Amino acid sequence: MVNGQRVVVFDGLNETEEVLKAILEPRGCSVDRVRQRNATDLNSTSEIPNIVVVHDDDLNESQASQPGWNQVPKVVIGSVRKPKSATAGQTTRFLMQPFQYAELIDSIESLLQQSTSTE
Repeated sequence: MVNGQRVVVFDGLNETEEVLKAILEPRGCSVDRVRQRNATDLNSTSEIPNIVVVHDDDLNESQASQPGWNQVPKVVIGSVRKPKSATAGQTTRFLMQPFQYAELIDSIESLLQQSTSTE
């Protein structure tokens, strides 16, 4: 993992944010949480993150919420849908609920490594 990478949890549970902060921040990655109903949170996150963690119910709102976020790799929790294109499959991971946090961390680390190897 590269220092300075940023993971945003879009809405979701407090617990998800807390677990990711506890595991990823000591490794040099920042973790923020955006609550979709709070415009202040959206305005304070003008920097495009490296990864977005989003619950399936919030997926469309997260993509519409910030310019440039459509292209950000995502971990979608709660979805059983297949990616629509090969590109989506490379930049999106789907975790069915209930999920284990180890699966979430592995998915995030994989996408972060993938993004640094393509830069």
